[in-house]
Amino acid sequence: MRIHVNTQELNAGIATVIRALSARTTVSILEGIYLEASGSWLLLRCTDLSLQIETNVLATVQEEGAVVLPGRLFSEMVRRLPGETTYIDVDKNTATIESGSFKTTLQGEDAEGFHTMSTVTREHIIKLKSESLKNMIRQCIFAAAQDDTKPILAGALLEQHEGDLSLVALDGYRLAMRREQVAAGMLADRSAVIPARSLLEISKILPDGDAEFDMVFSKTHVMLDLTHTCITARLMDGEFIKYKQILPEGHKTRVRVNRQELMAGIDRVALMAREGKSNLIKFTFTSDKLTIAANSELGRSHEEIAVDTMGEDIEIAFNAKYFTDVLRVLDDEELYLDMNNNISPCVVRPVQGNAFYYLILPVRLFSGM
Repeated sequence: MRIHVNTQELNAGIATVIRALSARTTVSILEGIYLEASGSWLLLRCTDLSLQIETNVLATVQEEGAVVLPGRLFSEMVRRLPGETTYIDVDKNTATIESGSFKTTLQGEDAEGFHTMSTVTREHIIKLKSESLKNMIRQCIFAAAQDDTKPILAGALLEQHEGDLSLVALDGYRLAMRREQVAAGMLADRSAVIPARSLLEISKILPDGDAEFDMVFSKTHVMLDLTHTCITARLMDGEFIKYKQILPEGHKTRVRVNRQELMAGIDRVALMAREGKSNLIKFTFTSDKLTIAANSELGRSHEEIAVDTMGEDIEIAFNAKYFTDVLRVLDDEELYLDMNNNISPCVVRPVQGNAFYYLILPVRLFSGM
Protein backbone atom coordinates (compact mmCIF):
# COMPACT_ATOMS: atom_id res chain seq x y z
CA MET A 1 0.00 0.00 0.00
CA ARG A 2 1.36 3.42 -0.98
CA ILE A 3 -0.61 6.67 -0.70
CA HIS A 4 -0.36 10.36 0.04
CA VAL A 5 -3.16 12.29 1.70
CA ASN A 6 -3.92 15.75 3.06
CA THR A 7 -2.75 15.71 6.69
CA GLN A 8 -5.66 17.79 8.00
CA GLU A 9 -8.24 15.55 6.31
CA LEU A 10 -6.46 12.42 7.56
CA ASN A 11 -6.48 13.79 11.10
CA ALA A 12 -10.20 14.62 10.87
CA GLY A 13 -10.98 11.13 9.60
CA ILE A 14 -9.03 9.49 12.41
CA ALA A 15 -10.73 11.72 15.00
CA THR A 16 -14.09 10.48 13.68
CA VAL A 17 -13.43 6.74 13.71
CA ILE A 18 -11.37 6.57 16.89
CA ARG A 19 -14.55 7.13 18.91
CA ALA A 20 -15.26 3.44 18.34
CA LEU A 21 -11.75 2.26 19.21
CA SER A 22 -11.84 -0.60 21.67
CA ALA A 23 -10.43 0.57 25.00
CA ARG A 24 -10.42 -2.75 26.84
CA THR A 25 -10.35 -5.91 24.80
CA THR A 26 -8.76 -9.33 24.72
CA VAL A 27 -8.57 -9.02 20.93
CA SER A 28 -5.49 -6.85 20.44
CA ILE A 29 -6.17 -6.05 16.79
CA LEU A 30 -9.31 -4.13 17.83
CA GLU A 31 -7.00 -1.60 19.49
CA GLY A 32 -5.95 -0.62 15.98
CA ILE A 33 -7.23 1.51 13.12
CA TYR A 34 -7.96 -0.36 9.89
CA LEU A 35 -6.67 1.43 6.76
CA GLU A 36 -7.59 0.35 3.25
CA ALA A 37 -6.47 2.22 0.11
CA SER A 38 -8.56 1.68 -2.99
CA GLY A 39 -9.43 3.80 -6.03
CA SER A 40 -9.19 7.41 -4.89
CA TRP A 41 -10.03 6.80 -1.24
CA LEU A 42 -8.48 5.81 2.05
CA LEU A 43 -10.98 3.92 4.21
CA LEU A 44 -10.50 4.27 8.00
CA ARG A 45 -12.37 1.96 10.38
CA CYS A 46 -12.52 1.29 14.14
CA THR A 47 -14.80 -1.04 16.09
CA ASP A 48 -15.28 -2.51 19.53
CA LEU A 49 -17.90 -4.90 18.04
CA SER A 50 -20.71 -2.91 19.69
CA LEU A 51 -20.03 0.26 17.72
CA GLN A 52 -18.27 0.57 14.38
CA ILE A 53 -17.33 3.81 12.63
CA GLU A 54 -15.79 4.04 9.19
CA THR A 55 -15.09 7.03 7.01
CA ASN A 56 -13.53 7.68 3.61
CA VAL A 57 -10.79 10.25 3.08
CA LEU A 58 -9.82 11.41 -0.42
CA ALA A 59 -6.28 10.20 -1.21
CA THR A 60 -3.84 9.68 -4.05
CA VAL A 61 -3.45 5.91 -4.18
CA GLN A 62 -0.30 4.69 -5.91
CA GLU A 63 -0.64 1.13 -4.65
CA GLU A 64 -3.77 -0.39 -3.16
CA GLY A 65 -3.66 -2.40 0.04
CA ALA A 66 -4.70 -2.58 3.70
CA VAL A 67 -3.11 -2.65 7.15
CA VAL A 68 -4.07 -2.23 10.81
CA LEU A 69 -1.98 0.34 12.72
CA PRO A 70 -1.87 0.90 16.51
CA GLY A 71 -4.85 3.20 17.08
CA ARG A 72 -3.80 5.56 19.86
CA LEU A 73 -0.20 5.94 18.71
CA PHE A 74 -1.09 6.48 15.05
CA SER A 75 -3.74 9.02 16.06
CA GLU A 76 -1.31 10.98 18.25
CA MET A 77 1.34 10.92 15.54
CA VAL A 78 -0.96 12.23 12.82
CA ARG A 79 -2.27 14.97 15.12
CA ARG A 80 1.29 16.29 15.45
CA LEU A 81 2.50 15.93 11.86
CA PRO A 82 4.12 19.13 10.53
CA GLY A 83 3.48 18.85 6.79
CA GLU A 84 0.40 19.60 4.71
CA THR A 85 0.69 16.18 3.05
CA THR A 86 1.30 12.79 4.66
CA TYR A 87 2.93 9.91 2.78
CA ILE A 88 2.22 6.34 3.95
CA ASP A 89 4.09 3.39 2.48
CA VAL A 90 3.27 -0.08 3.85
CA ASP A 91 5.51 -3.08 3.25
CA LYS A 92 4.85 -6.38 5.05
CA ASN A 93 2.64 -4.60 7.63
CA THR A 94 5.32 -2.05 8.49
CA ALA A 95 4.22 1.50 7.69
CA THR A 96 6.68 4.25 6.83
CA ILE A 97 5.05 7.62 7.52
CA GLU A 98 6.49 10.91 6.28
CA SER A 99 5.21 14.46 6.62
CA GLY A 100 7.31 17.60 6.31
CA SER A 101 10.52 17.11 8.27
CA PHE A 102 9.16 14.09 10.19
CA LYS A 103 9.62 10.42 9.34
CA THR A 104 8.80 7.28 11.33
CA THR A 105 8.10 3.58 10.95
CA LEU A 106 5.17 1.91 12.66
CA GLN A 107 4.62 -1.81 13.01
CA GLY A 108 1.11 -2.86 12.04
CA GLU A 109 -0.89 -6.07 11.81
CA ASP A 110 -2.33 -8.04 8.92
CA ALA A 111 -5.63 -6.46 7.87
CA GLU A 112 -7.21 -9.86 7.22
CA GLY A 113 -7.32 -10.47 10.99
CA PHE A 114 -9.40 -7.34 11.66
CA HIS A 115 -12.91 -8.01 13.00
CA THR A 116 -15.80 -6.11 11.45
CA MET A 117 -19.46 -5.93 12.35
CA SER A 118 -21.92 -7.66 10.07
CA THR A 119 -23.45 -5.77 7.15
CA VAL A 120 -26.82 -4.26 8.04
CA THR A 121 -29.58 -5.53 5.78
CA ARG A 122 -31.91 -2.71 4.82
CA GLU A 123 -35.05 -4.10 6.47
CA HIS A 124 -36.36 -0.80 7.79
CA ILE A 125 -35.28 2.71 6.77
CA ILE A 126 -36.11 6.02 8.44
CA LYS A 127 -35.09 9.27 6.74
CA LEU A 128 -33.92 11.84 9.28
CA LYS A 129 -32.35 15.28 9.35
CA SER A 130 -29.02 15.47 11.14
CA GLU A 131 -30.00 18.32 13.47
CA SER A 132 -33.21 16.54 14.46
CA LEU A 133 -31.44 13.40 15.66
CA LYS A 134 -28.73 15.43 17.41
CA ASN A 135 -31.38 17.32 19.36
CA MET A 136 -33.28 14.15 20.21
CA ILE A 137 -30.16 12.58 21.65
CA ARG A 138 -29.03 15.73 23.49
CA GLN A 139 -32.41 16.27 25.08
CA CYS A 140 -32.99 12.67 26.10
CA ILE A 141 -29.89 10.55 26.66
CA PHE A 142 -28.88 12.10 30.00
CA ALA A 143 -31.73 10.14 31.62
CA ALA A 144 -30.32 6.73 30.64
CA ALA A 145 -29.05 4.60 33.54
CA GLN A 146 -25.36 4.89 34.42
CA ASP A 147 -25.06 1.47 36.10
CA ASP A 148 -25.75 -2.15 35.18
CA THR A 149 -28.51 -2.84 37.72
CA LYS A 150 -30.95 -3.10 34.81
CA PRO A 151 -28.76 -3.36 31.69
CA ILE A 152 -31.60 -2.51 29.29
CA LEU A 153 -31.86 0.95 30.90
CA ALA A 154 -28.31 1.74 29.77
CA GLY A 155 -29.92 2.17 26.35
CA ALA A 156 -32.64 4.35 24.87
CA LEU A 157 -35.78 3.15 23.13
CA LEU A 158 -36.28 4.46 19.59
CA GLU A 159 -39.88 4.01 18.46
CA GLN A 160 -41.33 4.79 15.05
CA HIS A 161 -45.09 4.81 14.63
CA GLU A 162 -46.25 6.02 11.23
CA GLY A 163 -44.82 9.57 10.98
CA ASP A 164 -43.90 9.89 14.66
CA LEU A 165 -40.41 9.07 15.93
CA SER A 166 -39.69 9.10 19.66
CA LEU A 167 -36.60 8.48 21.79
CA VAL A 168 -37.12 7.41 25.42
CA ALA A 169 -34.60 7.01 28.23
CA LEU A 170 -35.12 6.42 31.96
CA ASP A 171 -33.13 5.36 35.00
CA GLY A 172 -35.75 4.76 37.70
CA TYR A 173 -35.69 8.37 38.95
CA ARG A 174 -36.57 10.31 35.81
CA LEU A 175 -37.79 9.71 32.28
CA ALA A 176 -37.03 11.70 29.15
CA MET A 177 -38.91 11.47 25.87
CA ARG A 178 -38.26 13.45 22.71
CA ARG A 179 -40.43 13.33 19.56
CA GLU A 180 -39.89 14.26 15.92
CA GLN A 181 -41.94 13.97 12.75
CA VAL A 182 -40.36 11.77 10.06
CA ALA A 183 -41.18 10.42 6.62
CA ALA A 184 -41.41 6.65 6.97
CA GLY A 185 -43.38 5.89 3.83
CA MET A 186 -45.30 2.63 3.91
CA LEU A 187 -42.94 0.90 6.35
CA ALA A 188 -44.35 -0.90 9.37
CA ASP A 189 -43.86 0.44 12.91
CA ARG A 190 -40.51 -0.33 14.47
CA SER A 191 -38.83 -0.08 17.88
CA ALA A 192 -35.24 -0.75 18.94
CA VAL A 193 -33.07 -0.20 22.03
CA ILE A 194 -29.76 1.52 21.19
CA PRO A 195 -26.92 1.72 23.75
CA ALA A 196 -26.66 5.21 25.24
CA ARG A 197 -22.91 5.26 24.64
CA SER A 198 -23.45 4.59 20.92
CA LEU A 199 -26.01 7.39 20.69
CA LEU A 200 -23.64 9.84 22.39
CA GLU A 201 -20.87 9.04 19.91
CA ILE A 202 -23.33 9.31 17.01
CA SER A 203 -24.41 12.77 18.18
CA LYS A 204 -20.78 13.95 18.21
CA ILE A 205 -20.24 12.81 14.62
CA LEU A 206 -23.47 14.04 13.05
CA PRO A 207 -22.96 17.31 11.16
CA ASP A 208 -24.85 20.47 12.04
CA GLY A 209 -27.71 21.56 9.82
CA ASP A 210 -30.58 19.89 8.01
CA ALA A 211 -28.65 17.38 5.90
CA GLU A 212 -30.82 14.29 5.46
CA PHE A 213 -29.55 10.73 5.90
CA ASP A 214 -30.87 7.18 6.16
CA MET A 215 -31.15 5.38 9.49
CA VAL A 216 -31.20 1.69 8.54
CA PHE A 217 -32.34 -1.11 10.85
CA SER A 218 -31.91 -4.86 10.79
CA LYS A 219 -33.02 -7.21 13.58
CA THR A 220 -29.71 -6.79 15.43
CA HIS A 221 -28.11 -3.55 14.25
CA VAL A 222 -28.74 0.06 13.25
CA MET A 223 -26.65 1.88 10.64
CA LEU A 224 -26.42 5.59 9.86
CA ASP A 225 -25.46 6.17 6.26
CA LEU A 226 -23.84 9.61 6.07
CA THR A 227 -22.09 11.11 3.04
CA HIS A 228 -18.60 9.69 3.56
CA THR A 229 -19.11 8.10 7.00
CA CYS A 230 -20.98 4.99 8.09
CA ILE A 231 -21.84 4.30 11.74
CA THR A 232 -23.09 0.86 12.82
CA ALA A 233 -24.29 0.04 16.34
CA ARG A 234 -25.40 -3.26 17.81
CA LEU A 235 -28.92 -3.13 19.24
CA MET A 236 -29.49 -4.21 22.84
CA ASP A 237 -31.14 -7.53 23.60
CA GLY A 238 -34.21 -7.72 25.81
CA GLU A 239 -37.47 -5.84 26.19
CA PHE A 240 -37.50 -2.20 27.26
CA ILE A 241 -39.50 -1.11 30.29
CA LYS A 242 -43.20 -0.62 29.51
CA TYR A 243 -42.81 3.05 30.26
CA LYS A 244 -46.29 4.12 29.17
CA GLN A 245 -47.71 2.34 32.22
CA ILE A 246 -45.96 4.79 34.57
CA LEU A 247 -47.03 8.01 32.82
CA PRO A 248 -49.57 9.94 34.94
CA GLU A 249 -53.07 10.43 33.62
CA GLY A 250 -54.10 14.04 34.05
CA HIS A 251 -53.02 16.50 36.74
CA LYS A 252 -54.48 18.45 39.66
CA THR A 253 -51.93 21.27 39.48
CA ARG A 254 -50.47 22.88 36.36
CA VAL A 255 -47.80 25.57 36.67
CA ARG A 256 -46.64 27.82 33.84
CA VAL A 257 -43.09 29.02 34.50
CA ASN A 258 -40.22 30.79 32.75
CA ARG A 259 -37.53 28.17 32.13
CA GLN A 260 -34.52 30.47 32.56
CA GLU A 261 -35.86 31.97 35.79
CA LEU A 262 -36.59 28.52 37.21
CA MET A 263 -33.18 27.19 36.22
CA ALA A 264 -31.36 30.19 37.73
CA GLY A 265 -33.38 29.97 40.94
CA ILE A 266 -32.68 26.27 41.37
CA ASP A 267 -29.00 26.83 40.61
CA ARG A 268 -28.65 29.39 43.39
CA VAL A 269 -30.64 27.51 46.01
CA ALA A 270 -29.00 24.20 45.12
CA LEU A 271 -25.67 25.54 46.38
CA MET A 272 -27.05 25.04 49.88
CA ALA A 273 -28.75 21.77 48.95
CA ARG A 274 -25.42 20.31 47.85
CA GLU A 275 -24.04 20.87 51.35
CA GLY A 276 -26.63 18.38 52.60
CA LYS A 277 -26.52 14.67 51.88
CA SER A 278 -29.56 14.47 49.60
CA ASN A 279 -29.19 17.53 47.27
CA LEU A 280 -32.83 18.17 48.12
CA ILE A 281 -34.80 21.27 47.12
CA LYS A 282 -38.43 22.02 48.04
CA PHE A 283 -40.93 23.70 45.74
CA THR A 284 -43.93 25.49 47.27
CA PHE A 285 -46.46 26.50 44.61
CA THR A 286 -49.23 29.03 45.26
CA SER A 287 -51.46 30.81 42.74
CA ASP A 288 -48.83 33.31 41.57
CA LYS A 289 -45.59 32.33 43.25
CA LEU A 290 -43.06 29.50 43.48
CA THR A 291 -40.78 29.39 46.51
CA ILE A 292 -37.65 27.26 46.09
CA ALA A 293 -35.99 26.32 49.40
CA ALA A 294 -33.10 24.21 50.68
CA ASN A 295 -31.28 23.83 53.97
CA SER A 296 -28.25 22.09 55.41
CA GLU A 297 -26.20 22.24 58.59
CA LEU A 298 -24.61 25.41 57.21
CA GLY A 299 -27.79 27.42 56.67
CA ARG A 300 -31.01 27.91 54.69
CA SER A 301 -31.68 29.40 51.23
CA HIS A 302 -34.85 30.30 49.40
CA GLU A 303 -35.90 32.18 46.29
CA GLU A 304 -39.27 33.33 44.97
CA ILE A 305 -40.29 33.22 41.30
CA ALA A 306 -43.46 34.52 39.68
CA VAL A 307 -45.52 31.69 38.16
CA ASP A 308 -49.07 31.03 37.01
CA THR A 309 -50.51 28.11 38.99
CA MET A 310 -53.76 26.50 37.87
CA GLY A 311 -55.32 24.11 40.36
CA GLU A 312 -54.31 23.15 43.88
CA ASP A 313 -51.40 24.64 45.85
CA ILE A 314 -48.70 22.05 46.47
CA GLU A 315 -45.44 21.45 48.35
CA ILE A 316 -43.11 18.95 46.67
CA ALA A 317 -39.38 18.14 46.85
CA PHE A 318 -36.86 16.94 44.26
CA ASN A 319 -33.23 16.10 43.77
CA ALA A 320 -31.96 19.41 42.34
CA LYS A 321 -29.76 17.72 39.74
CA TYR A 322 -32.66 15.80 38.17
CA PHE A 323 -34.55 19.05 37.59
CA THR A 324 -31.61 21.06 36.25
CA ASP A 325 -30.62 18.21 33.91
CA VAL A 326 -33.97 18.70 32.19
CA LEU A 327 -34.00 22.50 32.14
CA ARG A 328 -30.49 22.78 30.68
CA VAL A 329 -31.21 20.75 27.55
CA LEU A 330 -34.39 22.63 26.62
CA ASP A 331 -34.70 25.80 24.54
CA ASP A 332 -38.32 26.79 25.25
CA GLU A 333 -38.94 30.11 26.98
CA GLU A 334 -41.83 28.77 29.08
CA LEU A 335 -42.81 25.31 30.35
CA TYR A 336 -45.69 23.53 32.03
CA LEU A 337 -45.08 21.60 35.26
CA ASP A 338 -47.92 19.13 35.88
CA MET A 339 -48.43 17.47 39.29
CA ASN A 340 -51.05 15.54 41.26
CA ASN A 341 -49.57 15.43 44.77
CA ASN A 342 -46.22 15.49 46.56
CA ILE A 343 -45.55 11.76 46.14
CA SER A 344 -46.43 11.53 42.44
CA PRO A 345 -44.11 12.47 39.56
CA CYS A 346 -43.84 15.94 38.12
CA VAL A 347 -44.24 16.12 34.35
CA VAL A 348 -42.38 18.81 32.38
CA ARG A 349 -43.95 19.51 29.00
CA PRO A 350 -44.02 22.29 26.39
CA VAL A 351 -46.64 25.02 26.44
CA GLN A 352 -47.25 24.35 22.75
CA GLY A 353 -47.12 20.95 21.04
CA ASN A 354 -45.71 17.65 22.32
CA ALA A 355 -42.06 17.66 21.21
CA PHE A 356 -40.84 16.57 24.65
CA TYR A 357 -42.04 14.94 27.86
CA TYR A 358 -40.04 14.64 31.08
CA LEU A 359 -41.07 12.84 34.24
CA ILE A 360 -39.21 13.47 37.52
CA LEU A 361 -39.89 11.49 40.68
CA PRO A 362 -40.20 13.55 43.88
CA VAL A 363 -38.40 12.95 47.16
CA ARG A 364 -40.52 12.42 50.27
CA LEU A 365 -40.68 15.53 52.44
CA PHE A 366 -39.58 15.32 56.06
CA SER A 367 -40.29 17.75 58.88
CA GLY A 368 -37.83 20.61 59.02
CA MET A 369 -37.72 21.19 55.27
